[in-house]
Amino acid sequence: MTIETGTVETPKKGVLMRSKGFLKALAAALLVAAVCAWAGFGLGLYLDLDRGARITLAIVAAVTTEALFWTTAALLGVSVVEARKRIWRRITGRGRD
Repeated sequence: MTIETGTVETPKKGVLMRSKGFLKALAAALLVAAVCAWAGFGLGLYLDLDRGARITLAIVAAVTTEALFWTTAALLGVSVVEARKRIWRRITGRGRD
């Protein structure tokens, strides 16, 4: 309750809670970008581009895929990140008793 107005203010929602629609649109755009980037990388390999161009295409594909992963994780929640940690621990054999 504020003194000036005498009304009760509702707490503001977090950025992720307010913008689920934005995150969905961003994830969809990143999905399209990642598919196009990987297709471009495959096309670059098929056309036998020079080494610098192939490395650039691979970096763009990797960054768009990583951005898609983290946007999806933000959309679904933190449990996705924790599950990824468990998967990598199981693959690498770290964390075993």
